[in-house]
Amino acid sequence: MFLKEMKKTVCSVVYLLFLALMIYNWYENFYGVTEKEIRKAYESDSSVYSTVTGGAILAEPDPETGSYGTKSEENPEKIMCGGTDKLIIEYLNNSYATYPVSYYKEVILDEEEQEKILEIIQEITGLNEEQISNLPDDYFPRVNGNIIHMESGAETEMDIAADIGEADVAAEAKDYTKHFISQVTYDRFKELMAEASDIIGPGSNYTRDNLLLYYGQVEMDYEEAVDEYHTTIYDDKVTIAFARLFCDYLSRTLGLYPVFLAVAMWMRDRRCRMQELINVKAIGTAKLIIVRYLALLAAVLIPVFLLSLESLVPLVEFSVETGIEIDLFAFAKYILWWLLPTSMIVLALGMFLTILTRTPVAVIVQLVWWFMDSSFTELSGDTGLFTLMIRHNLLNGSELIRQDLGIIWMNRGIMAGVAVLLVLLSIVIYDMKRGGKLEQKNKMPKWLGALAKRFSISI
Repeated sequence: MFLKEMKKTVCSVVYLLFLALMIYNWYENFYGVTEKEIRKAYESDSSVYSTVTGGAILAEPDPETGSYGTKSEENPEKIMCGGTDKLIIEYLNNSYATYPVSYYKEVILDEEEQEKILEIIQEITGLNEEQISNLPDDYFPRVNGNIIHMESGAETEMDIAADIGEADVAAEAKDYTKHFISQVTYDRFKELMAEASDIIGPGSNYTRDNLLLYYGQVEMDYEEAVDEYHTTIYDDKVTIAFARLFCDYLSRTLGLYPVFLAVAMWMRDRRCRMQELINVKAIGTAKLIIVRYLALLAAVLIPVFLLSLESLVPLVEFSVETGIEIDLFAFAKYILWWLLPTSMIVLALGMFLTILTRTPVAVIVQLVWWFMDSSFTELSGDTGLFTLMIRHNLLNGSELIRQDLGIIWMNRGIMAGVAVLLVLLSIVIYDMKRGGKLEQKNKMPKWLGALAKRFSISI
């Protein structure tokens, strides 16, 4: 029966679409990352990781290079300077970049919202509207985090001294109308950035994580680079680092698309008038629900295991060539504890709501949950008890996972537990309907009935 349900699932158009979307997401975000990092370790190619850090995660630091990449460090002066610079640029253009679900979206504010942003800038800088609109070319550094002022004609300190005299240099440097000097404390700055982010919308440049990412990077010294390398090689055993990033990208797919499979599977019975046939067959309700649920779960996760081989195989070869020990089961372990609970809850919710309502309402519910979870969960991870998708969009930074490991395990346990509960409730409800004990028309809330009519489904 299990194989029969599997065949039904994998041969369906909905499953083929699910598979295509998952492969596309994996290809766009993760495909080739491992190979590039390995090539960089042999100094034969550029590295995805090195484009941000200046070094490759698998390359042992060379004490002679003098450059060892960067690390995140919460430097208030740099963050306030960079964040304010970016906010002024976007305010003057009334064009704000956001990534609400990790995809770019331009936000244009109305007059009232622009006024609020202006008030935030004024409080930080101490400048009026006219001064903000006509800032000196060298008001901010030419290179300021991820901002490069190409048209800046900033003079050097020596040039200034030659023009206005050494005695005036100090006063010039302290003049906040000529060079950025924050007029608020760092704590107040963070509050103002949070206000700006609320106005602009989810995924703006002014979230704590994005400010730290863009303007909180500092150069690592040799000892720090060695520590980072040892963490990757010995603590993460190489493969764990790539397994985390792999699961991070796939979690977005598995946090949404499996619901379509669950809904399609149970709606098909109704569409093909299989309900009557199922009801008269000597198939236990529990057996039917559990087998179908497990078949869906297997159909979702088997391709995930297969995709992980694209990263695992070259890492095995890397281990053989270098003698560096790896964790052969890292991908399997991370898929099971990172992605399995997400898939379980999405499929269980889709099945439960479809059996309960006989409508595709589960799709809407899951879309809302997925969107909210994507909007409120930062890329570096801030897992809560009810976070749907764990995020860790880094090859390094394993300490972030370790410090939150307790809450992550609780989260995964809750997701898996709720999934099991929904499966049990599905069994109860389906059994009652098979026995004619549950009258759909009388039990369904009015809003579900209205929704069903919208989908043109007779209940």
